[in-house]
Amino acid sequence: MKYDHDDVIEKATELFWQRGFQAAGMRDIQQALDMRPGSIYARFQSKEGLFKLVVENYAQNSAKRLKQVAEAESPLGALYHFFETALTGPDEQRYMRQCLLVKSIAELDIIGDIAKKAVLESMQTLKTGFRDIIEACIENGELPEQTPAKLAAEWLQNQFVGLRAFAVVQDDDEPITQMIDKVLLDIKGQWPLNTH
Repeated sequence: MKYDHDDVIEKATELFWQRGFQAAGMRDIQQALDMRPGSIYARFQSKEGLFKLVVENYAQNSAKRLKQVAEAESPLGALYHFFETALTGPDEQRYMRQCLLVKSIAELDIIGDIAKKAVLESMQTLKTGFRDIIEACIENGELPEQTPAKLAAEWLQNQFVGLRAFAVVQDDDEPITQMIDKVLLDIKGQWPLNTH
């Protein structure tokens, strides 16, 4: 039987996103992918090998979306839309409000060295994407020229991660959109002059 690679990765992503690495057993993987154990091992070598591909694919897709934000006519406006889309999805996909990478960081000690490296490299990729957005906002005049791009990008990524956790437990979108508004107001503000 021939399996579509993208379809398999999409199904595996959904499973790991919902359950996490440890809670997703081989039976769950077999059922989600509609593959036999031998096919899974032949194709991915291990659960960790499959998880690594899922993480890399997730990071690539996220990086593409961040690039679109940076290249938008109004990067700050596109950033608001990016946050809103990620944080206010339908209830049946509530698990998607949580960042797959951050969820994976909680399991770093058990996912294996190969997958761990993929998670950490993916977080770095996204940090670069946030920095590109900050630089685009400065260039576009939407943020003050003196905004420290590296620090602002790290802060923005941390805010996004925090908001994703916040969004998971909200029953209403209004508090989420208020928090997004607050983040976009704060990013225009002052920054520490020196770092410790």
